[in-house]
Formats: sequence, structure tokens, C-alpha cells
Amino acid sequence: MLISLTYLKLKEMSRKHNIEKAKKLIKTAKERGAKLIILPSLFPVGNTFEIYNNEKKMRSVVKNLAEKIPGNSTDILVKLAMEGEIHLIAGPLLEQAGPKIFLTTLVISPDGEIIGKYRKIMMSEKDVKLGISGGKEPIYVVLDKKYGVLSEDDLFSPEISRILALGGSQLIIGTTRPVNKKQDLIKYVAITRSVENGISYLINGEIIENEDGEIVGYTPTFIATPDSLVYKEAEDEDSIVLVESSMIIQNKEGVNTRLNGIEPIIYGLCKSIKKTKMNEKPIPKPEG
Repeated sequence: MLISLTYLKLKEMSRKHNIEKAKKLIKTAKERGAKLIILPSLFPVGNTFEIYNNEKKMRSVVKNLAEKIPGNSTDILVKLAMEGEIHLIAGPLLEQAGPKIFLTTLVISPDGEIIGKYRKIMMSEKDVKLGISGGKEPIYVVLDKKYGVLSEDDLFSPEISRILALGGSQLIIGTTRPVNKKQDLIKYVAITRSVENGISYLINGEIIENEDGEIVGYTPTFIATPDSLVYKEAEDEDSIVLVESSMIIQNKEGVNTRLNGIEPIIYGLCKSIKKTKMNEKPIPKPEG
């Protein structure tokens, strides 16, 4: 199955503008043969959780965006999947389920059926402050392959990736929320998880621009494999990254052989990540 990651530049809180952009990328991906397309976190409004420190403002955003599933945002995604005649993985969305709010990723079939629903497990400090609850268990989606699904901070939990790997995931698909600094940290962690588990990771990031057209945060869209580390990466905004699923399925026996002696490397990488100070200056988005 040909899979398409999307690297959308989303204008914060501009639903119509962002939906039109997504339609164009979905059309392009479909014309090139994609059967499964990934959309970014909190599409179609854009995820600004880690960009702004105004807790009062973000609580208001959460309250206004949280909705039941199915709901308005779900309807938009279902329509995109049906019009494009593709499988769609999108999220997380802010799901209102009774008194609780979850960050929920949906898997939608070409006929508009929700065939997978995953609630993010690993809560960030910001999520907790905003009153968002964590899910209970990972999920798998069986299409042409068995896919594990991750959401945002789940990538930082080795246990969640290990559960997905032991459960038979052949590929893992995840989305990340934009940040205004240390964007490459996501790559390092994804590479580490890929090598640890012998599985390729397809990570869908996004770019956020404010009302004035200024880039206020982003995370990369890329594919990490045990062999190539960064196998492919989106270089331009509003672009797609295509990959045939069968091309990045790993030979587990061969990978396990190559893992001999690599533990110190992984340990050193994790140690350096832990030492990273959160008060460094933001990294500007590369030009071009």
C-alpha cells in the first residue's frame, strides 16, 4: 500500500483555509497512487498547545474545540476520506466523552466508516494542566499490514512502542504537535524507537502560522527506519512524503543481529536528550 504523509502549513484556527489545503494534498497523493493518507494533529485548526504559554487562552481553546465523536470535525474527516476514496488517519482531535476530554486519533475507511479510534496515553504536563485525560491502551489497525498508532508524546514512552512491537505491528504511524524549539528532538527519539524495536516509524508533523503569516512553531514530517535512520523527510511546506509500505517492512531477524552492541549508543542518545535544557532559544525554521 502506498502511504502519504502530509506536511501542511496550517493557519491557526482557520478551518476553511486549512481544509482547502488538505484537499489539494489529498488529491495530489491520490493521483500518485496513495491509498492511506495521514493528516496532522488537531487538523483542521492546527495544534498550538506547546507554542503558547497562556494557560487561560489554551483552556478556552480546549473547551471550544472539544466535541463528541462523531461531530463536526469527524464529519470533515469522513468527507475527505470519502471524496478522496482513501483510508485516512487523522488526529488527535479533542474528544468530549462525558465529563472527560481525550486527544483522539481516528482511522477512517474510504466509505466513511471509523475503523479505528485511539486515545493518546502519554500525557504531557501541558495536557494535564488543560484538563485532558489519558487513554488506556494502544491500538492496531490492520489494512495491508498491521499498523500501530501513536499520538504526540506517546513517542517518548519506550513502553508504548514496545507493546506495539510485541503485538505484531509491522509499521508505526504517529503525529506530533508543533513546538517553537528543539524540533529535531522528535527525529532523534523516533530513530531511537525504530532501532530499539526494529520497526519503521512514519511521523507526521506540521507547521503553524499565526494570523500575521508568521511561523510560530513546527515539527518535521519524516520516516525513520532501523537501516536508514531518516529514510525520507518532507523538505517543503504543503508537500507530501510517499512510501510503499512493503519497502520499509523490516526483516526482524536481520535487525536483531545488527542490534548487537548498539545498546550503548541508544543509552548515550537517551542520556543526552534528558540533559537537554528546556530554556534554550527557539530554533528558527530552515529557509527553503
